[in-house]
Amino acid sequence: MLVGQDRSLAVLFSDIVGFTSMSERMSSGEIVESLNQYFGRMVGVIMGNNGLVDKYIGDAIMAIWGAPIPHEDDADRAMRAAIDMQKVLAKLNTKWTGEGKQEVHIGIGINFGDVFAGNIGSERRLEYTVIGDAVNTASRLCSKAGPGEILISEPFYKALKKPPKAEALEPIQLKAKAQS
Repeated sequence: MLVGQDRSLAVLFSDIVGFTSMSERMSSGEIVESLNQYFGRMVGVIMGNNGLVDKYIGDAIMAIWGAPIPHEDDADRAMRAAIDMQKVLAKLNTKWTGEGKQEVHIGIGINFGDVFAGNIGSERRLEYTVIGDAVNTASRLCSKAGPGEILISEPFYKALKKPPKAEALEPIQLKAKAQS
């Protein structure tokens, strides 16, 4: 069994806002077709910015920058990917509305921090992934992001070499996180 290592990296979660209620009005075939189109575009953006799609979680995507191959500008690559994901989704929505389909919107959360990166699982099934508080924080930021929003943590902002214009928010209490 391969072992992993501790790493500092960027973790991004994106989630379709209101997907559960939207999917109640669609057939399973329509859901799969829409998700596959959406995932195809988003994976292209993530990989185009040298990210690794860690996993799909329903309609959510978890992606990382900094493992297994680190770059000194991983945070910037993740930030570019998040911005590009919103732009690409706008184009996809234009296509979908032209076909009489419903638009979708995503919220994105990004964090930077220390994680364990490696193979996790059992003797029968291993999966390369990252675990740690930095992952949990990115997921919780995503859950707080509204349609079209990209919420980033302070550690992520500090890791950026070329930070974009950003609006500082009041501290957000994240679910199951101690206030610091």
